[in-house]
Amino acid sequence: MARDNGYQVIIVLAGTQRALIRQSVERLTKDLQIVGANSLDWRIMSDPKGSHGEELIKATLNEYKSSSKSKLRKRTAIVAVMKNKTRLGNLIEVIEKLSEEFKGVPTLIVDDEADQAGMNTEAKANRKRLAAGLPEKLSPVYAQLLRLKSALPHHTYVQYTATPQALLFIRRKDDMSPNFIKLLTPGAGYTGGQAFFSKPLFKKLVKEIPDIEIHSPNHHLVTAPNSLQEAMRVFFLGVTEHLITDSAERNRSMMVHPSQYQDIHGQYFKWVTTVKGRWVRILKKDEDEPERQELVGQFKATYNELFSINSDMAPFEEHLDTLVDAISATQVNEFNGKPGSVSQIDWANHEFFILVGGQAMSRGFTVEGLTVTYMPRGIGVGTADTMQQWARFFGYKKKYIHLCRIYLAKDAIKAFQGYVKHESDLHARLKAFDADHTLNAFQRRVKLPSSLKHLTRNSVLSEDVERYSFGGAWITTETVQGSPAEIDANRAAIDSFISNPSFSWQPDRGSSERTPAQIHLTSEVMLTDIIKLLRSYTYLGTQDTSSLGYVYLSTDDADAFDMLADNLEAYSKAHPGATGVVYQMSPPPQKPRLRTASNGKLKQGPLFQGRNPSKEEGKAIYPGDTEIKDKGRFSLQIHRLEIKAGKVPGYESFVLAVWVPSDAADEMVKLANE
Repeated sequence: MARDNGYQVIIVLAGTQRALIRQSVERLTKDLQIVGANSLDWRIMSDPKGSHGEELIKATLNEYKSSSKSKLRKRTAIVAVMKNKTRLGNLIEVIEKLSEEFKGVPTLIVDDEADQAGMNTEAKANRKRLAAGLPEKLSPVYAQLLRLKSALPHHTYVQYTATPQALLFIRRKDDMSPNFIKLLTPGAGYTGGQAFFSKPLFKKLVKEIPDIEIHSPNHHLVTAPNSLQEAMRVFFLGVTEHLITDSAERNRSMMVHPSQYQDIHGQYFKWVTTVKGRWVRILKKDEDEPERQELVGQFKATYNELFSINSDMAPFEEHLDTLVDAISATQVNEFNGKPGSVSQIDWANHEFFILVGGQAMSRGFTVEGLTVTYMPRGIGVGTADTMQQWARFFGYKKKYIHLCRIYLAKDAIKAFQGYVKHESDLHARLKAFDADHTLNAFQRRVKLPSSLKHLTRNSVLSEDVERYSFGGAWITTETVQGSPAEIDANRAAIDSFISNPSFSWQPDRGSSERTPAQIHLTSEVMLTDIIKLLRSYTYLGTQDTSSLGYVYLSTDDADAFDMLADNLEAYSKAHPGATGVVYQMSPPPQKPRLRTASNGKLKQGPLFQGRNPSKEEGKAIYPGDTEIKDKGRFSLQIHRLEIKAGKVPGYESFVLAVWVPSDAADEMVKLANE
């Protein structure tokens, strides 16, 4: 499409590892139908440098600038380069030498896995440097990407990633902060987080690795864990089905990703190789051999589990007849940066693989025909985008989903379940900006369950990420001082809400010994009415009130309650017709409750009136304000207060308190100062 629209040079930033750039070049060559080196449409080159790279790119630019009437073909140059300081530097030198030739030349930069490597990892540290009056720093690859953009006078920069968290949360004026976004939707055959980590197949497809079978510095394993052997049985039965049915997919693969440490890869590589060889020897024994009968019984039990998802599978006996061939034909490769490990996977000359490795398979690298993943490692620091990049097991697998299994540690399962909710919420928020609108108005906030500790790596963020929790607790506004206009606006919003003719206000139930101030008015209301009040309520502290004789600090009320309203809206959409309960606390003709304020906020101490009597002697006459709620539904308390603040005359203000039930719990993160 870029070529059709006049782009003469396309630069593909193809990851940080040699395997990724090889993969990218191979795919480009195949998908663009480039045969040999004599394509009439394309010149493709990898990591160009020096006079040779200069010559190839210059030839392309000269073809476009030729005014000859000859039939000279104008080819488009595709330059694949690693996101590496040295490799980028080589390319930039070539471009700078051709600065005159590049004038007016439309150039497209495609940054694959754009949130990796190219971000400024000095961003957080720069905040401290600026505060200390020191100059900012740029991380090496980020600095090179800025040089590349500067060297190209006429370019478009397109970023691709499945994990855009870092790109969306860096400061807006950063050169890598996107202006527009286009959501890419997968086809019908795609199986992602919803397929694996939501009902109905979750418990059949995702298996928990027991803690006792996970290697750690304090727990060394000496033999292949049972769960690893079970995973291998699932994989080999998938290979036998592939052979029996003559599947259209060429490859079947299993991935073992035990750790980021290469020594541990070596241990698992030995276990897999040993188990594979032992099983072949046992299966070649006579049928009445007890050892063979035991192993066949284990494979039969595994087959039954696969059959429970897909009853169209061939009979077990056919699988058993093919099993020795399937196991023997499987290549076991250690795939990482360790000397002696394979440098690339020969997908063309072999069909079946078990790959043992770490980072080389964690981001961007495609494991062809992957069915079984064994990942006996914790979530580390629990960063959302990093966790998602581990998920090589997502893909177009609907046709053979019954053969797929994911073996994970308990905390990793919870993290991926949390990521499914996070990703769904992020997509919903981005959908409003898809293609047609700039991201300037995108509010940088999103759901992030506590099973994920961080949104992205902190080093690339100039601002802190704040976390808010809603669920099983009261959320209250804190600021009570505001301008007369703000107070009046809130009074009007509350009066309008209370006077809604659909509400039926009744005294709440309780002891007959309560005082009049402990008897509140309550009504069941639509959840949408509560949301409307939260949206119309003014969160105080947004205006200068020095004219009233006091100055106070800003508040997080607006952020917290705006996100709370977002969550209520999401809950309301998922539960149409949902209702909540509202309480007018100590309503007129009772006097407003007296409270004191400092710097615009209630002084430390309870907003809520306590239990009466306070001691646990029999049933309380009044259980305390915190118990005035419907525990299983959203509940809203409206508190009318008389505020005393130093020498300022007393004035009336309002506080809202919202109870969020546990089953509607949500956790959000937002960028500070956003």
